Amino acid sequence: MAESLLSVYDRAHLVRVFVKGGMIAPNYLLSVLRASELANNDFIHFGSREDILFPVEQSRLPIVEQHLTMHQIDFEYGKRDAFQNIVSSAIALDITANTSWLNLEKYRFILESFHFVPRLKINLSDPKQAMVPLFTGHLNFVASEYTDYWYLYLRSEQNRHELEKWPTLIHSSDLPKLSKFIESKWQKNPKLLLPDLIVGLAEYLKLDSIVSNDELKLPDTFFPYYEGLNNVDETNLWLGLYWRNNRFDIEFLKKSCTLCIESGIPFIYISPWKSFVIKGIKSTHQLKWEKLMGQMGINMRHSSLELNWHIPVLDEEALLLKRYLVQELDQQDICTHGLTFTIETAEDKRWFTSIVIQKDNILSSHHLAAYNVLYAKGFNPNSTIYYSYAKLVGKEILPALLIELSKLYYKRFRI
Repeated sequence: MAESLLSVYDRAHLVRVFVKGGMIAPNYLLSVLRASELANNDFIHFGSREDILFPVEQSRLPIVEQHLTMHQIDFEYGKRDAFQNIVSSAIALDITANTSWLNLEKYRFILESFHFVPRLKINLSDPKQAMVPLFTGHLNFVASEYTDYWYLYLRSEQNRHELEKWPTLIHSSDLPKLSKFIESKWQKNPKLLLPDLIVGLAEYLKLDSIVSNDELKLPDTFFPYYEGLNNVDETNLWLGLYWRNNRFDIEFLKKSCTLCIESGIPFIYISPWKSFVIKGIKSTHQLKWEKLMGQMGINMRHSSLELNWHIPVLDEEALLLKRYLVQELDQQDICTHGLTFTIETAEDKRWFTSIVIQKDNILSSHHLAAYNVLYAKGFNPNSTIYYSYAKLVGKEILPALLIELSKLYYKRFRI
């Protein structure tokens, strides 16, 4: 039986905890877990912007707010999207390819330089990795080949389908103040375009920037398998975990945090795919982690068909459709490795997957849903260009269409 997610609470009752760059210290996470327990929960959710969410009824809100404030944890309640979490691709270090100068210390330096919770969506991404999308923010900083310098691509609410490239590369130390400047300008006038933002900039900010004619090169992305215990080298491992319903058990997470603290692991990483990764596990501690997984009944090896989907938090309709499609594709023994999928039941044009299944809410009836299927240019999830593949089809047609698209994707590779 499908578990109902929406009958108990809705988005209006969610606390959203901001986790800069998706990197959270184990003791900090323990405080967040305690806050969720104070709200009478035994779980938390992970969000697509590497944040943490959990429901709080109005009667429990004062004690939860008191706890979070006491532990200096940034959060918001109810007012969705009033503030935004900063997303980074730090999670991809040691898992996928990376730009040589962009290491954990660089991420930490930049993230700790943001002394404010932004209202804009800000992304810090390595273009060589494929785990975190590059262009889902309003301000998308992408690492260049020049040490400590970043491209900036703007994507405003007024012009969601197009990226505007900042004319210079920006130094790491200037990312926070440039972000704050652009945010203040867009708050006053959201319709400002790139030329409007540049005019008069020098009067307000002195930036360490360089002019480069090099275009950002996006390698062909191949979405990685991010679950299970995996070797980094002979002495280190990383652990990736995923829950089908995005209800991560607090008791298990508390034991994981304790084991991280005992092992000297500084961070737990949240992914945009509503999963998390623990890195820096010593091979001598592998048995401890395997015992913990076994004792808590944790499945570390879901089908790869399940791991590459983006569905909105608390969207039961999207979750049920995903389960149906995964089951159908699994029965057909279809490989979708390298591809990623979005199910959209409400309008959100900031896609970041290879394929989008979009419910047509105008033409869908109460008893029969109609869907549009789109795919990204070159099947590259970092593209902002999507092509229509099918329109107004029923649910039972979707598996065949996804199979067709997966075959088209693999035809691009020469053997």
